[in-house]
Amino acid sequence: MTEAAPPSPAQVRRNRWLLVLLLASFVVPFVVGDLAYKFGWYQGAQTNRGQLINPPLAFADLGARDAAGAPVDAAYADGKWWLVYVLPPVCEQACRNRLFQMRQVRLATGRESDRVRQLVITTAALPADIDALLRAEFPDFQRLEADAASADRVLAPAAGPAGSAAGLLYLMDPMGWMMLSYPPEADEAASIVKGEDVLKDLRKLLKASQIG
Repeated sequence: MTEAAPPSPAQVRRNRWLLVLLLASFVVPFVVGDLAYKFGWYQGAQTNRGQLINPPLAFADLGARDAAGAPVDAAYADGKWWLVYVLPPVCEQACRNRLFQMRQVRLATGRESDRVRQLVITTAALPADIDALLRAEFPDFQRLEADAASADRVLAPAAGPAGSAAGLLYLMDPMGWMMLSYPPEADEAASIVKGEDVLKDLRKLLKASQIG
């Protein structure tokens, strides 16, 4: 029985390159994917309708207080998903649109509505007419207070060019992290369209989440 001839130097080099290419086909996608995730290179699969807040903002950092003046922290989230609205000092049409939008979005989640709560954060004394509106039309909305400067500072990454957190809607997870934001819409029709965007994002999160 004759022994097989040893491979030529050219065959050895070719086999080495094939091995390198084979390994690269497995390793490179993981490396690129990890870098894309860390540095935010890839946006093609982003399907959220709201503005992604990356990294998420901690609700506890707001220094919010309840009606008795007691501070609240992340435990306030209580394992629920939240629509959080920072009420402007003057609640004009865009503000009123937002309040109705929040109510309709939660109702539209249907059987999942028990997993969703609405929160209004005030940064100034409420005018009597707005206080009456909240009590009459939105009695299930929870209310907290926060300093305007503190809210603007904590929520600055999502506040937009104006630099103010007031008027924005935030979607908060059951652990107390604000992860998406939505700008105000003065036009009622535009507010309805934006409400559909909020609802789509919320439904996806409710479907994907094992908590809340």
